[in-house]
Amino acid sequence: MAGKIFGITDFFPNLGASCTTGFADIFDAPGALRAVRGRVEAPRPGVGATPSSERSQEGWSMPSGRAALLLAWLCCATAVVAQPAVQPQPGNPPSLSEMELPVRRQVVPPQIVNDPPPPYPPLAMPLGIVEQGPNVWVNGEVLWWFTKPNKYPTPLVTKGSLIDTAPGVIGQPNTVVEAFPNDVTTGTFRGFRTNMGMWLDDDAAFGIENTFFVLEQRSWNQSFVSNQNTPYIVTVPFTDSTSGGADSLLNKLLDTTPFPLPPLSTEITVNSRHQVYGDDINLIKNINRTNCMSADLITGVRWMQVTDATTLGVTTQNDVNGAVVPQLGYDSVACTNNFWGWQFGGRIREQWGRFNLESTVKIALGGSQQRVNIQGATLTNNPAAGGAFGQPGFVFTQNSNIGAYNFSRFAVLPEVGAKLGYSLTDSINLSLSYNFLYLSSVALSGNQFDKFTNPNVGFTPQSAPVGTHPAFLKQSQDYWVQGVGVGMEWHY
Repeated sequence: MAGKIFGITDFFPNLGASCTTGFADIFDAPGALRAVRGRVEAPRPGVGATPSSERSQEGWSMPSGRAALLLAWLCCATAVVAQPAVQPQPGNPPSLSEMELPVRRQVVPPQIVNDPPPPYPPLAMPLGIVEQGPNVWVNGEVLWWFTKPNKYPTPLVTKGSLIDTAPGVIGQPNTVVEAFPNDVTTGTFRGFRTNMGMWLDDDAAFGIENTFFVLEQRSWNQSFVSNQNTPYIVTVPFTDSTSGGADSLLNKLLDTTPFPLPPLSTEITVNSRHQVYGDDINLIKNINRTNCMSADLITGVRWMQVTDATTLGVTTQNDVNGAVVPQLGYDSVACTNNFWGWQFGGRIREQWGRFNLESTVKIALGGSQQRVNIQGATLTNNPAAGGAFGQPGFVFTQNSNIGAYNFSRFAVLPEVGAKLGYSLTDSINLSLSYNFLYLSSVALSGNQFDKFTNPNVGFTPQSAPVGTHPAFLKQSQDYWVQGVGVGMEWHY
């Protein structure tokens, strides 16, 4: 539809048709202006001329010209093209299925002209983080350890000269202590230690391990012999519990001081036995792991057993009224210590190429269950007394202390260790280790001999002595074990 052009006459109908003149009529000669002026100034019907109609041409022309220009400009500027409103079509609107939907254009990726670059190599491990260590490990070591020397406060064997008033008695000029003048050392213990463990999670943060070691049972044996052809005798010294004076077994047995005839033969044997076991089960928590170091916390249960025993045996043959009367007696003290405790500690492993160093510190707190078993007996074969007979007790054992005793003491068991290793392969590691273990309370056999005693010995049956000695001393002491080991570890 064609648009409608609005003119100035539509808004000002009184102007008449003269306003339809174009720009040429308006800007024509003065005659045109006069024509316009004449139409504008024509008097209304019935109205006379006004003074304004008598204005001079010159006074009206300039303002009227500007008004005519403005009026012409408005006639051109006010033309507006209008568009009729869209009327709704009769009937129902089309359904969605009938409407044309826009077509989705598929975007095709650009074609790769050149071959794709090779895949990037895996990123290097960030500084401060290492890959997980072995999941399972098994370690075995051969040990060479030694223990704290055993103390014997009471001498067990002396050697005395026959020229002394009481041969072998402590305090006599020529009496020499044979067992034991110094602390008893049993030498180096060979042993074996195993360590097995595994991580319980994929991140190697929580694990469990077991460490077990055993040292061989090592014995210390020594015999002391004298007879009629030696210028001395060997005997067992003690302090008489009734008189408080120093005495010896042979003096008591022969009941003479000095005795005119020494025994035909005397043999005294001292045997000492010692052994150590240990085991602990621990949970492990890794707290730090880097390229060259790993740190773990350790906590678990620890057990350690120390067994120690001493046996004193004496065999004599005596001339009793022309008859040879043999006599055999022994004193035995056996101690067993079982430590049970809860332990905690830490371990650091450092790596330098193929070399590695592992440092471990543990401390266990618990109780030391101590058992002391004291036994003794004497066997004599005297035809004049009706043959062989026996009776309980000997020199350091009597009814006053024979028996088994159990008691417990609080104890502390710390351990420090270091292991220097060399990795032959990714799965095999050789090691040289050192360990030191300390146990604050153990009962050892050497401390249980009471030097105050009243031996129940003789060539005829004797009645049991009366008194409190020898007594059970219930003595404990500290203890340590240390040494080196060589081993191999396999892990994966």
